[in-house]
Amino acid sequence: MTRLRNSGLDFSVATLNFLANVGIVLPYVLILFKYQQTHNANYLAAIVVFYVARAASVFGTKHLNLKASSYLLICLCLGAFGSLLFSLTANIVAVLAGALFLGYTSANIWPYYLTIKLHLSAQTDFKLKKIYWLIFLVLGILFVLDFALNWGYRLAFILLALLFIIALPAGRLLSQFSLAFYDQHEMAQVRPVKPWRVVVFIVFFAAIGLLTLLRKASLQIALPAVLGIIVVAIVLLNLELAADWQAMPANKLRIVDRGFLLSFVLLFNSFFGVFVFGKMGMYLVFAIYLLGFETGRPLYLLLGQHDLHRATTIARGGLIVGHLLVATAQPVLYVAGLLLISLYVGFENPAINTSVYATEVDDPDLAIIHKYRFSTYGGLLCQLCFFGLLVIVSSFRQLNLLNFFNPASTALKNTYLVGMVWPLTAISLIVTLVTLYGQYYFKRAQSND
Repeated sequence: MTRLRNSGLDFSVATLNFLANVGIVLPYVLILFKYQQTHNANYLAAIVVFYVARAASVFGTKHLNLKASSYLLICLCLGAFGSLLFSLTANIVAVLAGALFLGYTSANIWPYYLTIKLHLSAQTDFKLKKIYWLIFLVLGILFVLDFALNWGYRLAFILLALLFIIALPAGRLLSQFSLAFYDQHEMAQVRPVKPWRVVVFIVFFAAIGLLTLLRKASLQIALPAVLGIIVVAIVLLNLELAADWQAMPANKLRIVDRGFLLSFVLLFNSFFGVFVFGKMGMYLVFAIYLLGFETGRPLYLLLGQHDLHRATTIARGGLIVGHLLVATAQPVLYVAGLLLISLYVGFENPAINTSVYATEVDDPDLAIIHKYRFSTYGGLLCQLCFFGLLVIVSSFRQLNLLNFFNPASTALKNTYLVGMVWPLTAISLIVTLVTLYGQYYFKRAQSND
């Protein structure tokens, strides 16, 4: 009986590991596929609600003043409930509620799972068993089969709900294991929310919701009005960023840059990749990113002969060269550019996690959430710049916005290249150079002290 119970807990922890790693993208993919299958407007609305909820919840979750272990359990419960709603009905109220729940879970399950892992690593020699990754692979194959064999996404949502339920014992187990950490560390009290920030929050994410809808459906809104919404959203985003500027002095710039680079590769170039590679472009760009992200750290450490300073210098040089190669839009050079940018993100990510967790001694329970908030700032800034350029180019060329988000004609490639690739690549490079200078200046100031 004890062996069976331990095997069950092992499977539960492995399932939680799987959900934490794929949770940010899997629910969105399932909702998107469901919409593409049915063309039901309810699922279109659910995509918008999910997207906004995923971005917004990273900003609001810290105000609940709970332990990270409690947030993790909330994510699992909401994920199960949201998945069940999508599996049972297409009712507009139900799918919007499900999208809201899944959006919150998608944004927060990985940061809080990582936080608990770091807590346990600080107290013990906690490591995931290799069998957990084997189960991860099996579960991944199961979902791929559902997509490839067209078994119906209702089954996928039922499976997703079942996995969230299976992961609950693991969530409770990790919560119990982390009690020793909380006994030794006093949680920082969350500061009260200022009314002006609530107003900014509501207006900003209402604008993001509208802009997200414009990417999915043709609405009759004048392009100057859309551009005005984008400008207002950028101003509001920077007000939010300025209000949080005192937090994480050692890391905020590099995390904002990380978020910008992620959106630059995965959002913008997944669209432009269709012009370069054809209809499989989006998947190829994602594969390039995944390769770079997973191999960046070991590859650059190997090239730097395990000297961290030398490896960092090589990675930063590759990042700058990567931007220049992407701007050529020549397939081989373009792939090399995307890979160099992705390698840098992969190289930086573990260092950022370690630095954030180590330096946020006053609030380690929310350190990783702070990281994802600043990363979201960077990602949203990239998206707003992308959409702003899109609106300007569409206005000058008298093109429909949706033509850019469904690039069926290669005749648009040069327009896209000159009007969007070059400007957005230049903006990304400027953000990167400012970040690198900021890191140099901060370290220099520290050494002088």
